[in-house]
Amino acid sequence: MFWPNKGLTHPGNRIVSLILLGAAILIVLIAFIIRPHQIELKTTSQCGQASWYALTSKTASGELMDPRKLTAAHLTLPMGTEVHVTNLENGRTLTVRVNDRGPYAHDRLIDLSRAAAEELGFINKGVTQVKISVKNKFKQFLKGHDCKK
Repeated sequence: MFWPNKGLTHPGNRIVSLILLGAAILIVLIAFIIRPHQIELKTTSQCGQASWYALTSKTASGELMDPRKLTAAHLTLPMGTEVHVTNLENGRTLTVRVNDRGPYAHDRLIDLSRAAAEELGFINKGVTQVKISVKNKFKQFLKGHDCKK
């Protein structure tokens, strides 16, 4: 290999050059090909009404209901499932953890803790239209409440 500067033919300099080349290739891969910020998890969604509740009793999971935590009640999702909730009326989103069963009111999709309702901006209204999304592995636990396209 021809190097204009004879000092670059030294084996140690070649190693440094290879390391720099490898680092440059890695940067290009991360920045332009892999793009971690664009990787999307496959999810399943439902749309419907959400309400909020602030009991201080035990939940179906056995833990005490804490209205200050971002938790939810869902009829079929396994306890501990993380659910991404979007308020369709104002676009606010957050993630809650299922720790209770419900809602038992007709046509309600999910009951949220008071803290979740506050963050989603419907505390005074009591109910709102939401879209909930979970990882595809939980698809079997969701029936009905299809989102209109």
